[in-house]
Amino acid sequence: MDDFVGKVAVVTGGGEGIGRGIAHALADVGARVAVVDIDGEAAEHVAGELEGAKAFEADVSSADDMNALAEDVELSLGPVSVLCNNAGVLLEGSLVESEMTDWQWVLGVNLYGIVNSVKAFIPRIRASGNEAHIVNTGSMAGLAPRLGNFAGVYSASKAAVVSFSEMLRAELAGERIGVSVLCPSTVNTRIWEAVRNRPAEMGPGGAVPRPARVDQAIHGLDVGPLVVQGIVENRAYIFTGADTRPRIEARGAAILADVAIFEEGAS
Repeated sequence: MDDFVGKVAVVTGGGEGIGRGIAHALADVGARVAVVDIDGEAAEHVAGELEGAKAFEADVSSADDMNALAEDVELSLGPVSVLCNNAGVLLEGSLVESEMTDWQWVLGVNLYGIVNSVKAFIPRIRASGNEAHIVNTGSMAGLAPRLGNFAGVYSASKAAVVSFSEMLRAELAGERIGVSVLCPSTVNTRIWEAVRNRPAEMGPGGAVPRPARVDQAIHGLDVGPLVVQGIVENRAYIFTGADTRPRIEARGAAILADVAIFEEGAS
Protein backbone atom coordinates (compact mmCIF):
# COMPACT_ATOMS: atom_id res chain seq x y z
CA MET A 1 0.00 0.00 0.00
CA ASP A 2 1.46 3.36 -1.00
CA ASP A 3 -1.55 5.65 -1.29
CA PHE A 4 -3.08 6.70 2.01
CA VAL A 5 -5.05 9.72 0.83
CA GLY A 6 -8.62 9.47 2.07
CA LYS A 7 -8.05 5.98 3.49
CA VAL A 8 -9.39 5.22 6.97
CA ALA A 9 -6.78 4.19 9.53
CA VAL A 10 -7.45 2.92 13.05
CA VAL A 11 -4.80 3.36 15.74
CA THR A 12 -5.40 1.81 19.16
CA GLY A 13 -3.47 3.20 22.07
CA GLY A 14 -3.47 6.36 19.99
CA GLY A 15 -3.78 8.78 22.87
CA GLU A 16 -0.03 9.14 23.38
CA GLY A 17 3.40 7.64 22.80
CA ILE A 18 3.93 5.41 19.78
CA GLY A 19 0.22 5.44 18.98
CA ARG A 20 0.19 9.23 18.79
CA GLY A 21 3.25 9.07 16.53
CA ILE A 22 1.58 6.56 14.21
CA ALA A 23 -1.61 8.65 14.11
CA HIS A 24 0.35 11.78 13.19
CA ALA A 25 2.36 9.98 10.50
CA LEU A 26 -0.75 8.49 8.89
CA ALA A 27 -2.54 11.84 8.93
CA ASP A 28 0.53 13.43 7.35
CA VAL A 29 0.17 11.16 4.32
CA GLY A 30 -3.53 11.88 3.96
CA ALA A 31 -5.28 9.18 5.98
CA ARG A 32 -8.39 9.85 8.03
CA VAL A 33 -7.44 8.53 11.44
CA ALA A 34 -9.63 6.94 14.09
CA VAL A 35 -7.70 7.62 17.29
CA VAL A 36 -8.67 4.95 19.80
CA ASP A 37 -7.71 4.88 23.47
CA ILE A 38 -9.06 3.63 26.78
CA ASP A 39 -8.53 7.24 27.92
CA GLY A 40 -11.15 9.09 25.93
CA GLU A 41 -9.75 12.53 26.78
CA ALA A 42 -6.30 11.54 25.49
CA ALA A 43 -7.86 10.26 22.26
CA GLU A 44 -9.76 13.53 21.86
CA HIS A 45 -6.57 15.53 22.40
CA VAL A 46 -4.66 13.66 19.67
CA ALA A 47 -7.60 13.71 17.27
CA GLY A 48 -7.72 17.46 17.78
CA GLU A 49 -4.12 17.70 16.56
CA LEU A 50 -4.98 16.05 13.23
CA GLU A 51 -7.04 17.05 10.24
CA GLY A 52 -10.05 14.85 9.61
CA ALA A 53 -9.43 12.60 12.61
CA LYS A 54 -12.00 11.33 15.08
CA ALA A 55 -11.58 10.06 18.63
CA PHE A 56 -13.03 6.83 19.99
CA GLU A 57 -12.90 5.43 23.51
CA ALA A 58 -12.56 1.65 23.76
CA ASP A 59 -10.98 -1.06 25.89
CA VAL A 60 -9.14 -3.39 23.50
CA SER A 61 -9.29 -6.23 26.02
CA SER A 62 -13.09 -6.28 25.58
CA ALA A 63 -14.35 -8.12 22.51
CA ASP A 64 -17.65 -6.28 22.85
CA ASP A 65 -15.87 -2.92 22.83
CA MET A 66 -13.90 -3.81 19.73
CA ASN A 67 -16.92 -5.11 17.85
CA ALA A 68 -18.75 -1.89 18.68
CA LEU A 69 -15.69 0.14 17.69
CA ALA A 70 -15.47 -1.56 14.28
CA GLU A 71 -19.09 -0.68 13.58
CA ASP A 72 -18.74 2.90 14.87
CA VAL A 73 -15.61 3.62 12.84
CA GLU A 74 -17.12 2.30 9.64
CA LEU A 75 -20.33 4.28 10.15
CA SER A 76 -18.41 7.47 11.01
CA LEU A 77 -15.44 7.36 8.65
CA GLY A 78 -15.97 4.52 6.20
CA PRO A 79 -14.34 1.14 5.53
CA VAL A 80 -10.97 0.64 7.22
CA SER A 81 -7.79 0.17 5.19
CA VAL A 82 -5.11 0.45 7.89
CA LEU A 83 -5.38 -1.16 11.31
CA CYS A 84 -2.65 -0.42 13.84
CA ASN A 85 -3.07 -2.52 16.97
CA ASN A 86 -0.78 -0.54 19.23
CA ALA A 87 -2.37 -0.48 22.69
CA GLY A 88 -0.05 -2.04 25.25
CA VAL A 89 0.81 -2.17 28.93
CA LEU A 90 3.89 -3.04 30.97
CA LEU A 91 4.49 -4.13 34.53
CA GLU A 92 7.43 -5.34 36.55
CA GLY A 93 7.43 -8.58 38.45
CA SER A 94 8.79 -12.10 38.72
CA LEU A 95 7.24 -14.73 36.48
CA VAL A 96 6.91 -17.05 39.44
CA GLU A 97 5.54 -14.47 41.87
CA SER A 98 3.28 -12.51 39.51
CA GLU A 99 -0.40 -12.74 40.35
CA MET A 100 -2.86 -14.20 37.88
CA THR A 101 -4.39 -10.74 37.64
CA ASP A 102 -1.03 -9.53 36.30
CA TRP A 103 -1.18 -12.11 33.53
CA GLN A 104 -4.83 -11.36 32.84
CA TRP A 105 -4.20 -7.63 32.53
CA VAL A 106 -1.06 -7.82 30.37
CA LEU A 107 -2.28 -10.60 28.08
CA GLY A 108 -5.74 -9.02 27.96
CA VAL A 109 -4.36 -5.80 26.49
CA ASN A 110 -1.18 -6.83 24.68
CA LEU A 111 -2.34 -10.09 23.09
CA TYR A 112 -6.11 -10.49 23.34
CA GLY A 113 -6.48 -6.82 22.44
CA ILE A 114 -4.96 -7.62 19.06
CA VAL A 115 -6.99 -10.81 18.69
CA ASN A 116 -10.19 -8.90 19.49
CA SER A 117 -9.32 -6.15 17.01
CA VAL A 118 -8.44 -8.53 14.19
CA LYS A 119 -11.61 -10.55 14.69
CA ALA A 120 -13.71 -7.37 14.75
CA PHE A 121 -12.17 -5.60 11.75
CA ILE A 122 -11.03 -8.32 9.31
CA PRO A 123 -14.55 -9.42 8.27
CA ARG A 124 -15.36 -5.78 7.47
CA ILE A 125 -12.08 -5.26 5.61
CA ARG A 126 -12.74 -8.38 3.57
CA ALA A 127 -16.28 -7.24 2.80
CA SER A 128 -15.00 -3.87 1.56
CA GLY A 129 -12.58 -5.48 -0.88
CA ASN A 130 -10.03 -2.77 -0.06
CA GLU A 131 -6.31 -3.30 -0.10
CA ALA A 132 -5.37 -3.13 3.57
CA HIS A 133 -2.55 -3.40 6.05
CA ILE A 134 -2.36 -4.41 9.70
CA VAL A 135 0.43 -3.37 12.06
CA ASN A 136 0.63 -5.14 15.42
CA THR A 137 2.88 -3.57 18.02
CA GLY A 138 5.15 -6.24 19.43
CA SER A 139 8.51 -5.44 20.97
CA MET A 140 12.16 -6.36 20.84
CA ALA A 141 11.25 -8.01 24.16
CA GLY A 142 9.28 -10.50 22.08
CA LEU A 143 12.25 -11.32 19.83
CA ALA A 144 15.26 -10.94 22.11
CA PRO A 145 14.19 -10.14 25.70
CA ARG A 146 16.49 -8.45 28.19
CA LEU A 147 17.04 -11.38 30.54
CA GLY A 148 16.85 -10.79 34.25
CA ASN A 149 14.97 -7.48 34.12
CA PHE A 150 11.75 -8.83 35.70
CA ALA A 151 9.61 -7.99 32.69
CA GLY A 152 8.84 -11.61 31.89
CA VAL A 153 5.06 -11.29 31.73
CA TYR A 154 5.39 -8.43 29.25
CA SER A 155 8.04 -10.27 27.23
CA ALA A 156 5.88 -13.40 27.05
CA SER A 157 2.93 -11.36 25.79
CA LYS A 158 5.05 -9.69 23.11
CA ALA A 159 6.57 -13.00 21.98
CA ALA A 160 3.01 -14.18 21.39
CA VAL A 161 2.28 -11.02 19.40
CA VAL A 162 5.29 -11.66 17.15
CA SER A 163 4.19 -15.25 16.44
CA PHE A 164 0.56 -14.20 15.95
CA SER A 165 1.63 -11.56 13.44
CA GLU A 166 3.88 -13.93 11.49
CA MET A 167 1.07 -16.46 11.19
CA LEU A 168 -1.53 -13.82 10.33
CA ARG A 169 0.71 -12.43 7.58
CA ALA A 170 0.90 -15.90 6.03
CA GLU A 171 -2.86 -16.44 6.36
CA LEU A 172 -3.78 -13.16 4.69
CA ALA A 173 -1.03 -13.06 2.06
CA GLY A 174 -3.40 -13.93 -0.78
CA GLU A 175 -6.03 -11.36 0.16
CA ARG A 176 -4.24 -8.04 -0.45
CA ILE A 177 -3.99 -7.58 3.32
CA GLY A 178 -0.44 -7.05 4.52
CA VAL A 179 0.66 -7.65 8.09
CA SER A 180 3.66 -6.21 9.90
CA VAL A 181 4.82 -6.55 13.48
CA LEU A 182 6.39 -3.44 14.96
CA CYS A 183 9.24 -4.44 17.29
CA PRO A 184 10.43 -1.27 19.01
CA SER A 185 13.52 -1.12 21.14
CA THR A 186 13.37 1.39 24.00
CA VAL A 187 11.11 4.32 23.11
CA ASN A 188 10.60 7.53 25.06
CA THR A 189 6.95 7.08 26.08
CA ARG A 190 4.88 6.75 29.26
CA ILE A 191 4.48 2.97 29.05
CA TRP A 192 6.48 2.80 32.26
CA GLU A 193 3.43 4.36 33.92
CA ALA A 194 0.96 1.93 32.37
CA VAL A 195 -0.43 0.87 35.75
CA ARG A 196 -2.37 4.14 35.80
CA ASN A 197 -4.90 2.44 33.49
CA ARG A 198 -4.98 -0.90 35.28
CA PRO A 199 -8.53 -1.85 36.32
CA ALA A 200 -9.06 -1.33 40.04
CA GLU A 201 -10.46 -4.84 40.48
CA MET A 202 -7.10 -6.27 39.41
CA GLY A 203 -5.18 -4.56 42.19
CA PRO A 204 -2.38 -2.01 41.97
CA GLY A 205 0.20 -4.07 40.07
CA GLY A 206 3.94 -3.48 40.05
CA ALA A 207 5.21 -0.02 39.17
CA VAL A 208 8.00 -0.07 36.58
CA PRO A 209 11.09 2.07 37.26
CA ARG A 210 11.88 4.26 34.27
CA PRO A 211 15.27 3.13 32.87
CA ALA A 212 17.90 5.81 32.34
CA ARG A 213 18.23 4.76 28.70
CA VAL A 214 14.73 6.11 28.00
CA ASP A 215 15.97 9.71 28.05
CA GLN A 216 18.21 9.06 25.02
CA ALA A 217 15.70 6.84 23.20
CA ILE A 218 13.72 7.59 20.06
CA HIS A 219 10.54 9.59 20.71
CA GLY A 220 7.14 8.09 20.03
CA LEU A 221 6.45 10.70 17.35
CA ASP A 222 9.53 9.58 15.44
CA VAL A 223 8.33 5.97 15.33
CA GLY A 224 5.29 6.92 13.25
CA PRO A 225 7.13 7.58 9.97
CA LEU A 226 8.98 4.27 10.35
CA VAL A 227 5.63 2.51 10.58
CA VAL A 228 4.26 4.25 7.50
CA GLN A 229 7.38 3.28 5.54
CA GLY A 230 7.01 -0.29 6.76
CA ILE A 231 3.45 -0.35 5.45
CA VAL A 232 4.51 1.06 2.08
CA GLU A 233 7.18 -1.63 1.76
CA ASN A 234 4.95 -4.36 3.22
CA ARG A 235 7.64 -5.36 5.69
CA ALA A 236 7.10 -8.32 7.96
CA TYR A 237 9.06 -6.62 10.76
CA ILE A 238 9.48 -2.94 11.59
CA PHE A 239 12.35 -1.92 13.88
CA THR A 240 13.28 1.31 15.64
CA GLY A 241 16.59 0.92 17.50
CA ALA A 242 20.32 0.64 16.83
CA ASP A 243 20.48 -2.28 19.28
CA THR A 244 18.23 -4.45 17.10
CA ARG A 245 20.90 -6.40 15.22
CA PRO A 246 23.21 -7.22 18.18
CA ARG A 247 20.30 -8.39 20.33
CA ILE A 248 18.90 -10.65 17.62
CA GLU A 249 22.35 -11.96 16.69
CA ALA A 250 23.15 -12.75 20.34
CA ARG A 251 19.92 -14.69 20.77
CA GLY A 252 20.40 -16.46 17.44
CA ALA A 253 23.95 -17.46 18.40
CA ALA A 254 22.71 -18.98 21.66
CA ILE A 255 20.05 -20.97 19.81
CA LEU A 256 22.45 -22.15 17.10
CA ALA A 257 24.99 -23.21 19.72
CA ASP A 258 22.50 -25.69 21.12
CA VAL A 259 21.46 -26.75 17.62
CA ALA A 260 25.11 -27.62 16.98
CA ILE A 261 25.26 -29.68 20.20
CA PHE A 262 22.12 -31.52 19.13
CA GLU A 263 23.53 -32.20 15.67
CA GLU A 264 26.79 -33.50 17.10
CA GLY A 265 24.90 -35.87 19.37
CA ALA A 266 22.67 -37.07 16.56
CA SER A 267 25.54 -37.82 14.19
